[in-house]
Formats: sequence, C-alpha cells, structure tokens
Amino acid sequence: MSEFRFTDGNLLVMYAVHKGKSQDGGLPDYIQERVKVGLETYNSIMKSRADRHKTMVMIVGEPGPAEKVKEMMVKGGVKQDIIAIDSESKNIAQTVDYIHDMISKKPNPPMIYFIASVWLHDTYNTSVISKMKDIKTQFYGALDHRQVHEVEQEKALDTPKKGGEYYKRKMTNKAVDVLLNIIFPS
Repeated sequence: MSEFRFTDGNLLVMYAVHKGKSQDGGLPDYIQERVKVGLETYNSIMKSRADRHKTMVMIVGEPGPAEKVKEMMVKGGVKQDIIAIDSESKNIAQTVDYIHDMISKKPNPPMIYFIASVWLHDTYNTSVISKMKDIKTQFYGALDHRQVHEVEQEKALDTPKKGGEYYKRKMTNKAVDVLLNIIFPS
C-alpha cells in the first residue's frame, strides 16, 4: 500500500504573509519573487498534469497585499475564478491547519504546492509533518534578498511547534547518515 493517497487535482498555495513594505507602495521584492515562482509552478502544472483542469490557487495574506498578488497572478495567465484568498491565517501553522481541515475529508485530496521564501522551509516541514502525513505536498522556495536581521525578525513570528513526528523523522535521518558514513567513509 502506498504511503500517500492518490491525488485528485492541485492546490497552489501562495504564502504572502509579510511585514515589510516596498518604497512605491506595491508588493515587496521578496513577495514578487514568490509570485514568479508561483506562476512558473502554475504553468508547469498546466503543461504536465492530467488533472490540470482541477487546479485551484489560494493566496494567504492580508486582504490588500493578497489582492495585489491576485492581480499579478491574473496578469501572468491564471484564471481569476480559480483564485481564493485566505486572510484569516496569520502564519504557516494556521495555514496548514486551514488546508488540512479543508481537504482532509476528501477521499483523494489534491496535490499541494506551497510557495514561500526559502527560509520558511523548516517551518513548513515541521507543520506539515505533524498535520498532513497522508497528503502529498511540495514546497517551492522563492529567493529572498533581504538582510539577515529582517528575515530573522519575520522568522521569529512564524516559529514552528515541533511535534513527535518531527523528532522521529530527524532521528531516522540521523541514523541513515551514520549508516551511510560507515558504509561509505570519505
């Protein structure tokens, strides 16, 4: 039996929660990078997936910036009627909870493509490992050219809660590393 259930459709999650502002009043550069990665992922899905007609896009963020992200996605070729905005979720854990509640009851939940800044990968993994064990997810990290102290301040707002599954996976990875080092010494 497969570890994951068969997927039916695609859910592209654009994580646009942020604190910074750009000089011109638009979206910050790092959010625009996420949109570029989101459009590349969307186009890839449209070209390669048989279930591309069941693709939805969910933008997570404050209402104003989320509308700007939506406009950029529509300009990039995404149909407006498949885009939804989640302005209730304030961090990755809440977003993952919301997605889990929304799709867990489906017999074949969609494949989830989560797009955020590269430095949010650990936070995402921690939330997904504990919540969505049987659901296929893929994280795509966009470049973030901000200074380290800005990233660390924003990262502190999104610190993950590490559950038992996280530590179990961490120990398994460590055991595999030790075994491989014994078999293939450098």
